[in-house]
Amino acid sequence: MDYAVAALVDIDDYMASEQARGRSWARRQLRHADQVVRAATHGRPGATCRPQPPEEWLVLLTGTDPDALMSDAAALAEEVRAHMVRETAWTATVSLGSPSPDGRGAAERDARLANDYKLVLGGDRVIAPPPPARVPLAPPVRIEQELSRRVRAGDRNGAAGLLAGWVDRCARERDVDPRTLRNWLIGQLLFVVDVANRSRLADGSTDWVEACARLPIEDIVSVGDIHERSYLHIWLREALGRLMPPPPRRDVLTLAEAYLAEHYTDPGLRLTTVAEAVNASPFYISHLFAEERRTTFLRHLTGLRLRHARRLLTTSPLPVDVIAARTGYLSAKALRGAFRRHVGCSPTEYRRAGLRPGS
Repeated sequence: MDYAVAALVDIDDYMASEQARGRSWARRQLRHADQVVRAATHGRPGATCRPQPPEEWLVLLTGTDPDALMSDAAALAEEVRAHMVRETAWTATVSLGSPSPDGRGAAERDARLANDYKLVLGGDRVIAPPPPARVPLAPPVRIEQELSRRVRAGDRNGAAGLLAGWVDRCARERDVDPRTLRNWLIGQLLFVVDVANRSRLADGSTDWVEACARLPIEDIVSVGDIHERSYLHIWLREALGRLMPPPPRRDVLTLAEAYLAEHYTDPGLRLTTVAEAVNASPFYISHLFAEERRTTFLRHLTGLRLRHARRLLTTSPLPVDVIAARTGYLSAKALRGAFRRHVGCSPTEYRRAGLRPGS
């Protein structure tokens, strides 16, 4: 009886490297990778090689001894991996199917089933035929509360990054398989759809017709075709970009400015504090201050504190150390330093000159 074993050679992180270094660079590397795979199959009895663009090759080995076929396939896989590292800028994963008496189609299906485990195992390895399906588990960590906060703030990058990190954490869980991991992720994506959708039915439930118009179900289902975590991260950024409406830029900035106006006397106030209070990322708030106000968060905060300090210096006999404490500075020395940098004189000199806050 004749058997067939398929070895699927899959370049690791192809999409991410192409985005980072350009298509021309990727094409040159693909030519080198093609030479590596063809050299490994050349001269092997019963071996054929078929490219699977853009970054895969299907190698088929045939023979009458299934054990010898598996041994030959494993040797070929290790040879390809070693030469890929030496002769290209990439690593590769080689996934092996089980010996099949049913021909090329069944052998390829087995190899692709094994390659699916790259999603949880990572790349740069030989993946043997997968074990039987495991009983679904519960995710090791839950992120819905933080994910909801980022979605409501319109923080697309923050939400995508949170989901990507969560996927990486879940993939390290013992006994997790690709199907279980995807099911967990689809659940999180549906949660995002629910949170992001602002249209509600009369009973308060989500208008799923409107929600799925923004991110069609086929887009969510397409996650089942992804077996590379680096590409999954790219897909998440793109999917959340379509799903989440752009944040109300000026509303976020207004909320941040209002919070600062109320809390600037707190010496422990930080950008992260304000970001958490207004449900936005620190990076996004910094971006808004730069683009809308042509200043920085710290300059705005310093302006509030010094304006109050100047008012107290000209309208009260309070000592400088007391004024420092009332305007958000930890010491009179800190206030003096800020005064000299931004006003051009010391608090005492400012008071003696009788200058007004608007001067």
